[in-house]
Formats: sequence, structure tokens, C-alpha cells
Amino acid sequence: MLPSLRHDSGLAKLAVVLGVTGALLVGGTGALLLAGDGSPLAAAIGGPSPSPAPTVGVQFAGARGSTVPWSTPLRVTVVDGTLASVIARGPGGVELAGTMTPTGWASTSTLIPGRDYTVRLEVVDANGESSTQERTYRASTATVLHAAIDQPGAVVGIAQPVIVRFDQKVRGHAARAAVLQRLQVSTTPAVEGAWRWYNSFEVHYRAKHYWQPGTTVSVRANLGLLRVPGTDVWGSTAIQSGRFTVGSAMVSVADIAKHTLTVTKDGKVLRVLKMSAGSAKYPTKGGVHIVLRKERVHMFDSATVGIPRSSPEGYYKALPWSVRISNGGAFVHAQPGSVRSQGLRNVSHGCINLSTRDAEWFFGLAKRGDVVDVVNAVVPPTRWDAGMADWNYSWAQWATGNLDE
Repeated sequence: MLPSLRHDSGLAKLAVVLGVTGALLVGGTGALLLAGDGSPLAAAIGGPSPSPAPTVGVQFAGARGSTVPWSTPLRVTVVDGTLASVIARGPGGVELAGTMTPTGWASTSTLIPGRDYTVRLEVVDANGESSTQERTYRASTATVLHAAIDQPGAVVGIAQPVIVRFDQKVRGHAARAAVLQRLQVSTTPAVEGAWRWYNSFEVHYRAKHYWQPGTTVSVRANLGLLRVPGTDVWGSTAIQSGRFTVGSAMVSVADIAKHTLTVTKDGKVLRVLKMSAGSAKYPTKGGVHIVLRKERVHMFDSATVGIPRSSPEGYYKALPWSVRISNGGAFVHAQPGSVRSQGLRNVSHGCINLSTRDAEWFFGLAKRGDVVDVVNAVVPPTRWDAGMADWNYSWAQWATGNLDE
């Protein structure tokens, strides 16, 4: 028996009806029926029992855990409710533009790979009650374009280009132009210069004329947040930089007809060396070459230029004081075997042969980016060869940039 019901016959009868399956709680002006497990059954007095708040579902399209695809707009759908407002922010807290309907929202752009996006939503349930939800997702990753700036050394020659290499192909006018906008070159003193694509993986920058000695050259590559036009490739967020100073103006003129190598420094002739260039069968290519690197000893292998070692014209020999001036195999180097022809005849396989003493002297002066200009040659330069790629174009040709390949 419930003592509080003794003088209320209506409530007493209700309590009897409940029996052991329910209980009647009275407090204030209302009474609430509870089931045996303690859950509400009905309101006996004072109005209806409270109902559980409706749940509003929020779904993000394509989400896998805390990741959403970068290549599609960010999409939010509301289930069993309506959407009152959305604020989405991406990298740097920048608000993401989008369009909203009563049941959803979508960004007007795709996302930036690997970056976080926070979405704050106000939703309204079926009872008209509003609530706020906040979610953070990371955009999925994508193929990344990395830049690497060639570091030619602290002091270089007057013809040394700025070189930037990439780990993905960059092809087509729009893509190449967009990448070039992210590369910056500054010089002291200021000079006119331009970029030209050497191939799909590499771009070079040079001045209109040779650098002046003492010029400092700085380069910076910042590809962050760049989606390469026409691709799903994104630029790396790692900023790259490089710097070099232009040293003395070393210019050597290799005259095929006169069999001489005239070496000048800052306009002054230092020495005129006897040389032997390429024979009629293996001629030395003409045009401006630049020093690419130096090797105290280089192993010369005829097989690398298509001549079998076992053939009468084959060779496999280590020679000292070797200065490479092309990737096609041309060097200025010592060759004791052709000393009798040096100054008289061209008998080499395309290199510039010097005596051991002269080659050592030249080696000691040479630095990367120095000029070796081959004149009176019967074969033109190969402009796709790194040693001849930069200074055998007119300025008008160079400045077009080679964007359309």
C-alpha cells in the first residue's frame, strides 16, 4: 500500500491496477507511471510524459574514418532534420565557399590534399530544436610534384644557368607556365633573364648575356598549394632555395681549324694551347659549351659512344685532368698519345686533346659554368645536350620558354 493514497480513492484504484508490474510516483502536481524497469509508461496527472529528443544525422560524402576525398567537393547531408547554417574552414582558417539546401551543403571547389577542414553546422530536429555540431576531416593525399634546385657550387663561371629539376613530368603550356610562376630568381646587380624548359623534368634560367663577374644569383621554388593545370598533381609544400656567386670570366676558344685552345680570364689572354680536336669521322661539335664537372681521372670507354672496345678504333683507358663539356662525351683532357698531332691535326674521337702538362694547368683554372666556345666546326651544337643547351639559342628563341612541348 502507498500511504499517500489512503484518502484518494482514484489514485488508490490506479495503484491496484498497476500491481507488481508498475509503480506510481507522485510529486507536486503531477504523477508519472513507471514500468517495472523504471521507464515512463504514462502521465497520470499533470500532462504528457517527456519524449526523447529526435536525433539528427550528419553524413560527409566519401568519408573514410576522418578522411574525405580531395578531388571532389566537400559534401554534407542532414538526415531526419534540416540544416540552418554551415561554416567550413580550410588551411589557414580560410572559409570555404559553398551552396546550401535545407538538407545539405557542398563546397564550390575541391580540396587541397593532405590539409585539414573543420565544418561547424547548426541543425534543427523534428521538434524544431536547434543544436550545433563540429567535425574535422583531412583531405586525402595526391601525387606530389617536388622541385630540386641544382647546387653548382659557391662560385661558378659566367655561363652557369640556374637549373631546377622535378620528379614528375611537366607538359603543356598551362602546366609549364603555372610552375614557372612559382620559381623566383633574384640577382645583384639586377639583370634581364628568362626560363626555358630543357625537357619535361628540367627547366633552366639564364641572363640575356653572360653573367658579370661578382653577380650573386638566388633562386627559390615554392610549389605549395599549386594544382598543376590539367593534372591531379599538386606542388610540394617544401620550399627550396639555392644561391651562387659568379667568379672570374674564364672563356676558352677552341679553334678547330687552327688547332688551338685560347684561354682568357676577364678578357686577358693567359695562354694559347696546342690541341687536337675530333677527326673527320668523329668531329667535335661546334658552339658554346660550358664546363659541367671536373675529374682528376676519367675512364674513357668507346662503348659509351657506340664504338665497340674490341674494334680497331675502340678504347678503354683512364686519362687524367678531364674537364667535361658535354653529356655526349666531350672533354678537354690530357692525351699523351696524340701529342704529335696537337697543334697540327684533328685526330680525336670528339674530345679536345691537350698535353698532360697543359691539361693539368687548364684543369686547375676551370670551374663549373666556364665557357668553352668551339669555333670553325663542321658539326653544329646539340642543343638537347646539357653542355650545349643554354647558349646556342638566340635570346628571342630562349625567351619563348619552350612551354608547348
